[in-house]
Amino acid sequence: MNDVQLRDRLFKLFPPETDADWDDVLLRAKASSRSFRRLTLLVAAALLAALAVGSALALSGRIGGLFHGTPVNDLTPRERFLLSEFDMKGKVELIATRNATAFYVIRRGDGRLCYSIGDVRKNLTPAQLEGRMRFSPSGCIDPRIFPSKAMPVLNFSGYSYRPGDSESRLVGLQGFAADPVARIGVIGRDKRIVFSVPVENNVYTAGKKGIAGARGIVALDKDGTVLWVQCTAIGSAPAPQFPSGGCGKYKNSPPPNVPPVTQPAKPANPPGPLVVQRGIGDGVSVVVRGAQVEAHFAGLSAEKRRLLVFKDGRISLGCFKLVTVGGREYSRAVNVSTPFAPIVRTGLAPLRGSFAAQFDGCRVAGTYGHTWNDAHGTHDTVEIALTPKGRRFFAEQAVARDISWLARGRVFRDIRYARSPLSADEVARRLGSHVVPLDDPKATPPIGRLGVWVGDPRRIVLVERATTGRRLYLEIRRGVAYRTNLDGLA
Repeated sequence: MNDVQLRDRLFKLFPPETDADWDDVLLRAKASSRSFRRLTLLVAAALLAALAVGSALALSGRIGGLFHGTPVNDLTPRERFLLSEFDMKGKVELIATRNATAFYVIRRGDGRLCYSIGDVRKNLTPAQLEGRMRFSPSGCIDPRIFPSKAMPVLNFSGYSYRPGDSESRLVGLQGFAADPVARIGVIGRDKRIVFSVPVENNVYTAGKKGIAGARGIVALDKDGTVLWVQCTAIGSAPAPQFPSGGCGKYKNSPPPNVPPVTQPAKPANPPGPLVVQRGIGDGVSVVVRGAQVEAHFAGLSAEKRRLLVFKDGRISLGCFKLVTVGGREYSRAVNVSTPFAPIVRTGLAPLRGSFAAQFDGCRVAGTYGHTWNDAHGTHDTVEIALTPKGRRFFAEQAVARDISWLARGRVFRDIRYARSPLSADEVARRLGSHVVPLDDPKATPPIGRLGVWVGDPRRIVLVERATTGRRLYLEIRRGVAYRTNLDGLA
């Protein structure tokens, strides 16, 4: 799973089917594989956008459909922020739609193209509109590589299995193809094409269909001639669930092969004076010098150390800076997994560009997940504010988590979906002393209390005031998040 897919999956707005804090769990995924036991294991990411610069062999036929589409002018602040996070800031155009799937091309300022696929959703609530991300999964590629004879297909499918499956399954068969490609075929366990989908307007999709035992895909022209092969079952399989031994007569197409473009050397340090920051919090002090962080854990209690250090002896340490996009504030962060020691020195290496002070805060995440109102609270185990903005963010994020964790918690499920209609007083009594009833949806509870208002038809408002004075809320209608100001915080 690439980082874009991973991050985008974190931003599902208050999923009601779990009471775990998956934002917190997935944040620490690089430090512990235990967090992924309940997720589908994506074993073979077939997206080829990570290839180095390669061949631009000529194609026959029109290929303009892969480069241009209908401009998308209604990007939300959150979409603009996430696109910029993964270096996909640019002009977004819609190439085609197939049933409930949309296909996009994103033209970056440096001329490189990014391709993306997303769900088409209608009748969204204001909260869903603000919190959506239409461009997932995504991948960027040099236009000399794709589309070309050497690479006429940009395939976004993958291979997965769940515990108990006897073999791998191809999922998400969808992607982009150059004009000469008329169909995309799937090579089955008997090394023959067992399924195919048409390519129309340079895109293809099989919807939600999964194909067990699939070994690879082929691109076919209108006469059924094989133009390109991507066989994933080569040599020995990494596990019994995955095929091995190749794809029979379908041999892997060679990758593009021309000298890569020489990229200009990037400076080791960002231009300008070196920014030095110091801070302390929760028994840990940090000194930040540019992109280097030095954390001292001498004052850390034994209990907090137990909550921070993974079984392999590592911790997850990160720093963030707050950025404003479209009038909304978001946290741009880099987290690193590093061995624990009384003094930890590490660099912050982001996916792209430089990431150096001035930061607004640093934190060390705990090794535990969360349920609403648990003993660990809503703050990270170690929070170190480096600016007043960072201190405000920590305070407001803790309150936003309190609201969102309750909204998606198991303890709230019957209330949220009105399986047993209750008044605000009854809801407060059921949830405990931390929750108080509100007489009006615009009312605000005292600091330290979470207020709830219940009205018809099946309307719930959750409200809490942060110590900064900001009123944070989530309104739910018929079980669905309808309106909120938690975006960027939870």
